[in-house]
Amino acid sequence: MDHNLPDAYTVRAAIALAVRAPSVHNSQPWDWRFSGRTIELRADTGRRLRQADPEGRDLLISCGCVLHHFTTAAAALGWAARVDRMPDPDLLARIELFPREPREEDIALATAIPRRRTDRRRYATRPLTAWAENRLVRSATVHDAMLRFLDGAPQRSALTAAAVEARDLHRADPDYGLELASWSGRRYAADGVPARNAVLTTAAPLVRDFSNALLTDTDAHDGAALTVLSTADDTPLDRLRAGEAASAVVLTATRLNLASCLVTEPLELPCTRAQQVC
Repeated sequence: MDHNLPDAYTVRAAIALAVRAPSVHNSQPWDWRFSGRTIELRADTGRRLRQADPEGRDLLISCGCVLHHFTTAAAALGWAARVDRMPDPDLLARIELFPREPREEDIALATAIPRRRTDRRRYATRPLTAWAENRLVRSATVHDAMLRFLDGAPQRSALTAAAVEARDLHRADPDYGLELASWSGRRYAADGVPARNAVLTTAAPLVRDFSNALLTDTDAHDGAALTVLSTADDTPLDRLRAGEAASAVVLTATRLNLASCLVTEPLELPCTRAQQVC
C-alpha cells in the first residue's frame, strides 16, 4: 500500500461531502472518476438545464462549487490537492492528492459543509462587521474572484430591477416553466429543489419561483446584505473559478453563522446579465 496515495474510502468520503455543494436547481451536474492516483471531475451534460442555462454557464459554476467542496473536504481528511483545471476539452479538473497534516482552518471550513443550507427566506437585519466583510471578500480573492458589497441604494435598485425583469421574462416562457416544474417541488428525490425549501410567497424580487413551495416566510423587511461575485473574464475557466469562489464564500459565511443564498436568475438571460449594478 502506497501511503502517499489516497485509498478509495478516503476519496469516497471527500466526494460524499463535496456533493453537498450548491448547484443550480440542485441539479448536481457533475461526474466523478477515480483512477487510483488521480480524481477527475467532468460535467454531466445530461443534467444541464436547457431552458434556464442554455449556454451551460450555471453548469460550470455548479461544478466549480463542487470542486472547491471536494478540495476542502480532502484537506480536512489530511490530503492537499493539486488541481489541473480544464486540461482537456471534456475534463473540468484533474486532481492529485498529497498527504498533509490538516490545519485548523481546513477542519473548520469542512465542518461548515453539512451545516450550509440555501435559505431563500427573508433575512433579519443584522449589520455585518468590517471584520466579517473582509473575511468574505478574502475568501473570494483566493480563487481569483472579486466579491463586492452593494451598499448604495442605486446598486441595490439596479440588481432588484434586473431580478424582476428576469423573473417576468421567465414567467412568460412556457418551456422554462415546464423545466422549472420538473426540477422543483420535490418531496423524496435526492436532487432538485425540495418543496420544503422553496418559499411560498414570490413577493421578494430576488427569490425565484418554484413549484409546489411549502416554506412559509414572514412579511418583515428583508435585511440581507447583497453582494456581487465577479471574475476578470467570462471564459469557461472563469466560470469554473467563479463556482470555486462562490463555494468559498458560502462556507465562510456558514462559519460566521450567517445564512446565504446564491442568486443566479438575473445572470441567466443576456439582457439582464449585461446590466450594470456595480
